[in-house]
Amino acid sequence: MADVTERQRRPIKRIQTRLAGLPAFVNAVEEAKHQADGVDLTPDAQLKIAAGMGEAFDLLEDLNDSLVAALVAGWSYGFPVSVDACQDLSGRDLDALREAVAPFLAQLNPDFDPSPAADSPIEASGA
Repeated sequence: MADVTERQRRPIKRIQTRLAGLPAFVNAVEEAKHQADGVDLTPDAQLKIAAGMGEAFDLLEDLNDSLVAALVAGWSYGFPVSVDACQDLSGRDLDALREAVAPFLAQLNPDFDPSPAADSPIEASGA
C-alpha cells in the first residue's frame, strides 16, 4: 500500500463514520454477512445493499473514489489522479481500480474498539 497522507485518509474515515451512523445500512450489511457465514462483503456487494438506501449509496461511491485517489499513485490517463477524476474513467476501469484497492480499506478504518491498554484515559463501560 502506498503511503497515504492524513489529508487522503481523513475523508475516508469521515465517510466510514457517516456510514456507521446509518442503522439501516449497518443492519443490512450485518444481515448479509450473517447469510454469508461471516465473510466480509465486497465493495460491490455493499453497493448493491446500499442501492435502495439513498444516502448510503452516495457515501459508498464517495468512499470508493476516495480510496482509489488515496492509493493510486498515478495512471496513464491525461489527467492527474483525484477523487473528481475517478468520474472521468470508464466504468470498467474504475471498477478494476476499486477492486484492486478494496483490500486496503481495512487498514484505513477508524478503530472504534475499546482500548485494553491499562493507561487508556477512558474507563471500560462494562457493556
